[in-house]
Amino acid sequence: MRRQAMDYAKVRKSLRRRLSKVAAKLRQSRIRESDTGPSASAETARVAVIIPVFNSMPYLRELLDSLEAQDLDPALFEVIAVDDGSTDRGGALLDAYAKRLPNMRLIRQHNSGWPGKPRNVGIDASRSDYVFFCDSDDLLGPEALRRMVEFADAHDVDVLAPKLVGIGGRRVGASLFASTHVDAPLRTIAATLSPQKMIRRRLLEEHGFRFPEGKVRLEDGMLLTRCYLASRRNSILADYDYYFIRTRQVGANISSGRAEPEGYTESVGAIARIIREGHPDPAVADQLVLDLYRRKALRFYVPARYRAMSTDRQRRWVAAHAQFVREHIPRELEAELDFPFLQRSRLVRNEDAAGLLRLATTEDHLRAVCRVADPKPNGLELRFGLQPTANYEAVHLIAQVRGTETTHAYALRPDGTEYVLDLPAQKFAGLDHVVADLFVRLDIDGVRGPLRRVAASDASLPLELNGTRVYATVNGNLSVDRR
Repeated sequence: MRRQAMDYAKVRKSLRRRLSKVAAKLRQSRIRESDTGPSASAETARVAVIIPVFNSMPYLRELLDSLEAQDLDPALFEVIAVDDGSTDRGGALLDAYAKRLPNMRLIRQHNSGWPGKPRNVGIDASRSDYVFFCDSDDLLGPEALRRMVEFADAHDVDVLAPKLVGIGGRRVGASLFASTHVDAPLRTIAATLSPQKMIRRRLLEEHGFRFPEGKVRLEDGMLLTRCYLASRRNSILADYDYYFIRTRQVGANISSGRAEPEGYTESVGAIARIIREGHPDPAVADQLVLDLYRRKALRFYVPARYRAMSTDRQRRWVAAHAQFVREHIPRELEAELDFPFLQRSRLVRNEDAAGLLRLATTEDHLRAVCRVADPKPNGLELRFGLQPTANYEAVHLIAQVRGTETTHAYALRPDGTEYVLDLPAQKFAGLDHVVADLFVRLDIDGVRGPLRRVAASDASLPLELNGTRVYATVNGNLSVDRR
C-alpha cells in the first residue's frame, strides 16, 4: 500500500508539472510583443541600464524606484527594460513607469527562457557610450550611475566592476571589493563573472560580443570573460555601495533552479576554452583556468554541500568534473592547488565519489576550532581543546613571530580530550624578546591541514607562565609576549 501511495504521488506531481507547462504556454500566447521606442534620453545618454525582467514582483518596484532616484541627470542615462514574457503584475508596473519616466524604454517579448536574449535585445536597442546590466530584483545606490560614469571617463575604462552589497541573505565576496583598482589584475577581476558590470558599448560592437541565448548556464560568465580579455582596462570601483544584489525570498530568478551537472560543467569548459583561445600567454591562461576550476567546480565538494546531495547527484557531478579535468587540468597544473582543493581534484580525477565523502570528514577534522583551556594553577603547562575531537596523527602549536615569516613548531602531547604543551620542557624556545601569534596545525588521514589561529579562553587571560605573557588579541585569538 505504501509503495502504491508513493507511485500515486509521483503521478500527481508529474501531472502538475505538465499542467503548469500548458498553462504557461497559454499565458505566453496572450502576450503582445511591443516596443515603446527610443526614450527621450536615447541620443544623449552616457549609459544605458539594461534590465531583463521576468516575474520579478514584488522586487521590481524597488529597482525602478532606485533608478528614478539616481542623482545623474535623466538626460544622461536611459533605462531599457526588456519584459521577457512576465505573467505576474510586473507588466502593469512597467507600463506605469514607462509612462512616468521619459528616459525609460519598454520592450515586451515572448519568454525566451533565459536572460541572454533580453540582455542582447537591450544592447541592440542602446546607443549610449556604456551599458550597465542590472537584474530586476536588485537595486542601485542613488549615486551609482553618476559615480561609475565619472570614474570610467576619468580613467578610460572598458569594463567596470562596481562594489556589490548582498541583501536578503545574499553573500558577496567582500575581499574583491576591499579597495578600488584602476588597473585590476586579470586574475582578480575574473573572480566576478556575474553580469552587474558597466561595459563600454564600443567594446561589445567592435568584437561582436553578445550573451549566448537559450538555456545556457553561465552565459554571463562567457560574455564577461571575453570582455575582460579584450578590454584595454578593467577596473574595480569600491568607494561606494553601488549595487545591492538580492537573494529572493519570493518567486524565482530567470535562471534560478538546480543546475544540472553535465550542462553546468560544459559551460565551465566553454569559459576555459575562451580563456585559452583569448589570452596570448599560455602560462597566464593556465592560472586563469585553474582559478575557474577552483571556483566553479571544486566548490561543489564543500563538505556540507556535497553531503546534502543524493548519491546519484554526487556521482553525476564527479563524472562531469572528471571529464573537465581530463580536458583542461593536466596533472602538473593540478599540483599547484592547495589543501583541500588538491585532494578533492585527485579524487575527482579518479571519479572516487566515496573517497570525496571520506575527505569531507577529514576536512571537518582539519578545520577544528582550537581554544586554549584554562591552565593549571602551577603554570607548568598550557592546555588546548579541539572541537571536533578526532584521532589526530599529530598536533603542533605554531608560533609565528609577529611581523616576520619566522615560525617555531612545538609538538603537543595528547591527554584525554586535550592537548598539552609542557612549558618547562619547551619554554617557547627561540621566541626570546619577541611577540608571537599562535596557530595550530593538524595531521590526520595522511593529510596535513592549514594553519588555524588558536582562540583565547574566556577567562584567566592575560596570565604569566614562566616569564611568558599569554594574552588575547582584540580579535579573541591567542598570542604570547616574550619581550
